[in-house]
Amino acid sequence: MKNFLVFILILVSKSLFACGFYPYGEELRFSFFFPEITGYKSYSTFYYSANTFEPKEIYDEFDKMPNEVLWVSYCKNKVSYKSVEEVLQSYSLGDINQQTNNEMLRYLYKIKDYEAINYLKFAKNCEFFNSWVDDPWERNDAMVLPQRTKLLNQAIKLSQSTTNKALQFRYTFLAIRMAFYNRDLEKIKMLFDRVYQTKSDKDILFYWSLYFRTLAEQDKALANFYAAQVFVNAADKRFMVSQQFNSEVAIEDVLKYAKTNKEKANVYLLAAIKKHDKSLEYIKKVYEYQPNFDGLSFLLLREVNKIEDWVFTPYYSLFEPSVATNSFWNNEENSIKDVLKRVETDREYASQLLDFINSVNLNSIENPTFWKTCKAYLFYITKDYASSLSLLEELKTSKNSEFAANQIDVIKALVLTANQDYGKAILLNEVKPIILKNKHFRKFIFALGRELEFKGNTTDAALLYSVMNNNYTNYNENHDYYNITFWKSKDNKGDTYSDFFNDYFDYINAVYAPEQVEVLIQNVYNNRDKTDEFSKFKYAILEKEIPRLYDLVGTKYIRLNKLTKALNSFKKVDNKLWNDKYSDWERNGNSWAYGSNIFDKNPFYELKYTPEFIPIKDTIRLNKYTVTKQLIKYINKAENPKEKDKDYYYFLVANCYYNMTQYGNSWMMRRYYWTSDGNRSVMIDDKEFFECNSAKTYYLLAFKNAKTEKFKALCLRMIGRCEKNKLDYLADENYSDSYADYQNYLFGKNKYYQDLKVNYSKHYEELTSDCEAFEDYFKARR
Repeated sequence: MKNFLVFILILVSKSLFACGFYPYGEELRFSFFFPEITGYKSYSTFYYSANTFEPKEIYDEFDKMPNEVLWVSYCKNKVSYKSVEEVLQSYSLGDINQQTNNEMLRYLYKIKDYEAINYLKFAKNCEFFNSWVDDPWERNDAMVLPQRTKLLNQAIKLSQSTTNKALQFRYTFLAIRMAFYNRDLEKIKMLFDRVYQTKSDKDILFYWSLYFRTLAEQDKALANFYAAQVFVNAADKRFMVSQQFNSEVAIEDVLKYAKTNKEKANVYLLAAIKKHDKSLEYIKKVYEYQPNFDGLSFLLLREVNKIEDWVFTPYYSLFEPSVATNSFWNNEENSIKDVLKRVETDREYASQLLDFINSVNLNSIENPTFWKTCKAYLFYITKDYASSLSLLEELKTSKNSEFAANQIDVIKALVLTANQDYGKAILLNEVKPIILKNKHFRKFIFALGRELEFKGNTTDAALLYSVMNNNYTNYNENHDYYNITFWKSKDNKGDTYSDFFNDYFDYINAVYAPEQVEVLIQNVYNNRDKTDEFSKFKYAILEKEIPRLYDLVGTKYIRLNKLTKALNSFKKVDNKLWNDKYSDWERNGNSWAYGSNIFDKNPFYELKYTPEFIPIKDTIRLNKYTVTKQLIKYINKAENPKEKDKDYYYFLVANCYYNMTQYGNSWMMRRYYWTSDGNRSVMIDDKEFFECNSAKTYYLLAFKNAKTEKFKALCLRMIGRCEKNKLDYLADENYSDSYADYQNYLFGKNKYYQDLKVNYSKHYEELTSDCEAFEDYFKARR
């Protein structure tokens, strides 16, 4: 509402977040298709993500490094990779001598290849200069640059003087790299074009050199072409060289430099990776030019990961896809409608990708099993459940790794759960072991619950939501880095402070009807003693929270003003919960906390910010049960035709209803969290909680039954207070006048204050300016 009037205070709890937090990006993204198990780790930096590309480990532990492969080949495969790695990674210049125990060096000394030994010594001598040497005080510039230049020129001379072709290329590469750190782009061009341009066998040295040549190229189209060739052939340079690819350059201009289909495919690959929207047309081009290409399969993986974000992130959470612009400040009702409309459009795009896969000759693809898995998943996305299950069964019979088999199971569990009729959906026995195997994969557990909820099974949905955050550990340190779930409700009105959930209780508190929670409780009662592994998992949380759920049911009935049903539910709550949650006994002196949910004031006799003015009778130990019981008692008394003090009891009832609102001391009768501002919610009694309508109704009845002028005036004053709260809640949130002007505005619009001013003028000033007068006015009831 009016920002100048209030400071929003959100109580800290396990399910509410600090002021200003709003989930975005990878926290929101739903992904059930695991890039890590597909075998395309060398492309891992470019896995689809809401984050920007960032360097990742691209080699497995036992992968052979490209430079090590070259050296082993140079040594006629007579030395180990470990010995090569030791020389390249660990040895210093002084370690290269005849007394060494290193297998590679001993071999080179044995065959008297002193040129190679001298090259290794020279390369070690250059290592310090093959990087940026930054000195903020500029003390070493005079030393570093001349030394590097000297070594650069020496490398060129050694390259020209040696007859060993392999070493010639290595010396030239060293010179190119030092020229780059010397910021001599022209020398890079000259060296590459003279030595490497005509090299027939394009090994890793060629593509490392081409990387620097790319950095030196001014022609944007040619630079893009070079970047694409480096990207494909030098995995360790992919992250850096991808940043040199300018997506604004027309791809047709880049393709002019390609001489082979492979080179064209490379261009389309990098162009597609740099696209964050639909890339199917580029994928088709890569398939046309080089079908048996791991890059093609990787593009398919990225596209599937895109589609599942576009479809499942909004479908399950009602948030926009993780890469979309956050629309928190837009009209949320329309936003959710638009987001879900887009889901159907993106399912249609999934069908187009599926059509493409069906058109592909899988015998020409480097990984047919992976493509079939994508196909099965796309069948699920497009809701062709029968085809998905059929293909998954076929894949299940293939030889798969444990991780690949689990991937198939995860998709199968989703398909089986979604492929049920409304009103008949259950947690199938076939799905249960898959859930147990993936019990820490939060978004998977949530998606299954969401599917069940969509099919009308809110009980099993709530049970899955409840265990989703239980004993949390990362599902997989490489997958679902943001293993957390946030979701919205379709009922959101669009102007709430916090319009999302990440906890089962907050969600069913806001969205479930009391009858749904009662069914849930009964289900827990009936099954909490089961000893099978899945039941123990499923009921692990809620079997301990039955009193809390009865509290919730009663609270929901309070919101509906069904007091007898509320009382019956509160009656089933044990004293431990009342003491732990709503009394000061277990609070260690923290009852002063602003917005505390402790029953420390009697809602019938005491009002917040108002001096005591009603003698307290019928003292009771306060909790939700006793307050509800007393409220029913006082309503019955007030409505009894024979009751002489109808005005008195109506006034007490009105006080209680007032105190059960945002502005009262017993707001916890309706809510579990309190804020200092009128933040709208999806609660069914939102208007009542902020507008005080029930309190106003009963104050009006007290006024109607009042016998004295002064008590009538007091009733009217309280009616006016309720009306003021309503006007404040409904007021234009852009109201920008001063606080004093705003208060005058509220008073002027308040017909009950005007009534008090006109018809009870002699009491108006006293009642509206000093609450101390309330005691005298209440005593004047008779």
